[in-house]
Amino acid sequence: MTKIQCLAIGVALLALAGCQSNEDTGVSMASSSADNREDAAVPQVAEDACVKEVGRTTKSTQLVVLEKVYSPQNSQVKVGVGPDKTPWLCMTSNSGIVASVISTAE
Repeated sequence: MTKIQCLAIGVALLALAGCQSNEDTGVSMASSSADNREDAAVPQVAEDACVKEVGRTTKSTQLVVLEKVYSPQNSQVKVGVGPDKTPWLCMTSNSGIVASVISTAE
């Protein structure tokens, strides 16, 4: 599977997770502005699970959280790897179960 296919699947899973029958609860996604890149609503357990899984996948200990995006069911955490902070995208449940980890480097 290509990186683009993996990314599309991850985005689709996150979007589907926000679909609910109750219209009062919508998906809260951070915008692309620099002020909203750190979403404090992402549970620490979800962030920690992503950092751990990216580290395991990349065999790196030099990791930094670049961006967090929250939705009521799932969250997305972008982790920078290595000295160049190569971006990796992690999709996780808010309880810390990682669904996917993919490199988003070009």
